[in-house]
Amino acid sequence: MSSQRTWDEFCEFMQSLSEGISVGRPALRRSWQTLRDLAAKHSPQLDDSEIQRLLGKAYDDLDPEKNDLKALVAYAIGKGLGDPEELLEALASDVTSEPMAFLAQLSGKSFGETWAPRIAQFWLCADGDGWSKKRPTNYYDIDFAPTERPGQEVRIEVKASSEHPEFRFQQIRHPQLSGEESAYDLLLCLGVTAGSLEWWAIPTARLDDFADNGATPEGRIIITKHHGNRAPIWNADAGYADEGWFCANEKARRVLAEYHTTSEPLRQRVMKLLGIG
Repeated sequence: MSSQRTWDEFCEFMQSLSEGISVGRPALRRSWQTLRDLAAKHSPQLDDSEIQRLLGKAYDDLDPEKNDLKALVAYAIGKGLGDPEELLEALASDVTSEPMAFLAQLSGKSFGETWAPRIAQFWLCADGDGWSKKRPTNYYDIDFAPTERPGQEVRIEVKASSEHPEFRFQQIRHPQLSGEESAYDLLLCLGVTAGSLEWWAIPTARLDDFADNGATPEGRIIITKHHGNRAPIWNADAGYADEGWFCANEKARRVLAEYHTTSEPLRQRVMKLLGIG
């Protein structure tokens, strides 16, 4: 018997490896709720054996991320059991209700360095504003020049997370890390799911109020040392080289409530927090 492998065998091998693997970050997966509802409407019109023959699996095992539900509904429509417009409207509804789902396919680096600043620019920039993305080697991410502050730029550090609901914002640097070169004005943290955005806009003048620096009351400590055992950061003894992080858990959401906002009022909130306008 020949031991030469075939392409069909390879495809079967790869399919067996991929079974059960989640498609992207869970919070960024599209829920496909409208398509699910449409499939639930049509599935009773089909025999279980018919679904098994069509898709090779039972109805309860169908995965919208693998186009199973779309194929099921299209099959039902092809049999005259529904209107083709229903499927088109369902797909359009699911795409527009969860526009960030494509981010699940991107690397964390691309998500944080490329797309988070672009999302921030969309919501922060008005006509006439300036927006300049810095190189990854810089100490902060964005030079933002609002028209309300002519001749002056707002330096912004952007952090992003899709770990819903307790978004985790990492590698937060103190503005005094390297003197004027590292000084920035605003820490902008973006929590992303497939269909929602949450923001925490914290002026850097207030970061020390929430850091584990030896002076902040325990009940208000949100930002702690990023690596290793917990220890004071960002004070005269410890210096400012250690990076911090915080998780948007119940405590953080309570302590940082005045800095939390949704997208539509983001620009207005940032202007107010920075005393601009």
